[in-house]
Amino acid sequence: MADIIDFSSRLKQGDNLISVSPLEFRKGPWLSGKAILCTREESARLESQYRKSSPDRPLVSLVPNHQTLEGGWHYTVLWLFRFREKEEFMRRLYRLAGLMECATSAPSPVLRTDLVRRFFKIIHEEREALNVFWKGSVRSFLLPLRSEHYDQGGFFSRVSSASNLKELLDAIERETNEQFDILAKHYVFYVPAAFLR
Repeated sequence: MADIIDFSSRLKQGDNLISVSPLEFRKGPWLSGKAILCTREESARLESQYRKSSPDRPLVSLVPNHQTLEGGWHYTVLWLFRFREKEEFMRRLYRLAGLMECATSAPSPVLRTDLVRRFFKIIHEEREALNVFWKGSVRSFLLPLRSEHYDQGGFFSRVSSASNLKELLDAIERETNEQFDILAKHYVFYVPAAFLR
């Protein structure tokens, strides 16, 4: 892939770059706490400030327009980060987040039938296979995308229009793959140093 696309200019931007693809992760200047998600444009402005800084001059006067990833989002980005070198696992994890979002927040007529048992069995099996978990009182699993990139209502609309379990699973897979592609194209994650341990 590197023979086709030249990433060299992006790799030279500071020493906080962790990974470029499939999702871009950068080390934030904080030790612990939550990751943040910002657009590539906001990230470019922040990285420009980092490059202008020096050890004797504090670096950041700009706080980028961002979303703090807490609650369920924290665990979603934590697991995406842990799988950062394996796109297939990242997509499976994000699909699992979509399944859990559907189970907790999306009104699906399919889940008002006895198919709900099969649906929860799929969630349990995938969590076990990936060895992942979300802790605490979690309400949201899919990451918050800006409205100019993705209509969050579209996910719920497609989920609610599914008339059987196969359609529901297909809709979740399509939507989560689309969201993952949008994250890859338009967003950068800044993670605390604790994520690297």
